[in-house]
Amino acid sequence: MSDKAPKKNKLVFKGDKEHKKKKRKHRSSENEGRTIEGSTDQVWVRADTIEDLVGPLFITHPSDTPVCLCVDEFDRFLAYPLPDESSPEPVIMQQVFVGTRAIGSTNAFTLKSANGKYLSSDKFGVVSCDSEAIGGQEEWIPALTDAGIAFENVHGKYLMIDEVAGGGIRVRADADDVGFCETFRVYCQARFKYKPKSKKKDGESEGPVLGNVKRYQSYGGTKDYTREDKRELKKAKTEGRLAEALLDRREKLKADRYCK
Repeated sequence: MSDKAPKKNKLVFKGDKEHKKKKRKHRSSENEGRTIEGSTDQVWVRADTIEDLVGPLFITHPSDTPVCLCVDEFDRFLAYPLPDESSPEPVIMQQVFVGTRAIGSTNAFTLKSANGKYLSSDKFGVVSCDSEAIGGQEEWIPALTDAGIAFENVHGKYLMIDEVAGGGIRVRADADDVGFCETFRVYCQARFKYKPKSKKKDGESEGPVLGNVKRYQSYGGTKDYTREDKRELKKAKTEGRLAEALLDRREKLKADRYCK
């Protein structure tokens, strides 16, 4: 006699259908599509509207030696030379700033570094990036120009690139007007670029009756307002029987069987 326990089988009745095991779908094509889409979203594109300044930003300046704004591990703010001017994109994490709308303001932004500190300037135009909290000195108002974007601080001065003797570059915020030195080229990731919502063209707006029919009841889309209908409704409104005319129209549309 065998010591093995009898194998338990599922009880099967006559006429029962066999259930096939579900096989996992091959998702290689889906993964490839996501990879292609993800690689496109990571591309850095030019920010050409104020709404594009929300999210990761790469701020550059087309000086004689093209530079980008950057911070080091000790929160020192500096202008870093660009290795490749043809395809500007950040090489290290410290070259990326995160733009956010300032709370309580409609046009002011804050720029946060990779170290978690905020870009600020004092009344003397000294720029630093070591503030841990947001105040007036950490707010910047962007202004669109033909060549790029300028940043104005709370004191009414503009952020600028100053070329000093010996080929050095210094960043200040004491310019009174916007010019070449005060205009920056800002890049954002494609997935964060502002996409305006499409608006309906003139003449596509729906009337009150047709809108309710489409929303709450089955709609075939074959009947719409004609010029004659509009003329009758306008006449009924003048005579003070608009409600009655609307009920008659609903009955013709067969949208409400209880409107009699």
